[in-house]
Amino acid sequence: MNSLFEYKNLSGGVKDIDIEKRIVTGYLASFGNEDSYGDIIEKGAFSKTLMERKDDIFFLNQHNWAQPHGKFNVLQEDMNGLYFESKPLIDTSYSSDLLKLYEAGIVKEHSFGYNTIFSEYDAASNIRILKEIKLYEGSNVTRGANKKTPFLGMKSLTLKEINDQAKLITKAFRNGTFTDDTFMLLEIALKQLQTDAYELGKQSLEVKEPFNDTLIDDEPNKSIEIINQFRKSLWTQ
Repeated sequence: MNSLFEYKNLSGGVKDIDIEKRIVTGYLASFGNEDSYGDIIEKGAFSKTLMERKDDIFFLNQHNWAQPHGKFNVLQEDMNGLYFESKPLIDTSYSSDLLKLYEAGIVKEHSFGYNTIFSEYDAASNIRILKEIKLYEGSNVTRGANKKTPFLGMKSLTLKEINDQAKLITKAFRNGTFTDDTFMLLEIALKQLQTDAYELGKQSLEVKEPFNDTLIDDEPNKSIEIINQFRKSLWTQ
């Protein structure tokens, strides 16, 4: 048994949302895919934990036990992975913000906290196969919101993808009515996008290769200016 508490992230884990009914469906984990840490989750790895402690597994905001969205109405394995339905989300400011972020396409990822109970290591392929997992919680996660949270399996973004994501966040800042905490999380995500854009540009200069994906609208920088304006508005209130 590995007693180390671990996190795993799944990109694109949102299947559907219903804002009015406050329902979210999606996946916390996928089966058969190697992540960036060289792990593969085997189908059936959650079967025991779901049978023994399903009512003790919570849906959290950013892995924060002080901000629960509630419990999962449906949490089960299917052929693809660990499927969930949360219905309804608790009527709190952070849960309401999450629904808006889902709807805006800004939050697309889920993560879960667990212990590995049983695994096998394949030395030939250098892969750890997770065969039994003790699950504690599933969370929505914002990219870059918590440096201590490993975002496993996240692919590197191109400048166009960075630009597209920054545009979504910029639009949310302009049109959204979020809590201060959510604005701070979005600011951190924007700054991370800005850093990623800078690093990509620097790498392209080092290898002296053509860089076709250009950050046309410089959205991360524009978004930071919007954040500063938002802060000034708070100070004058």
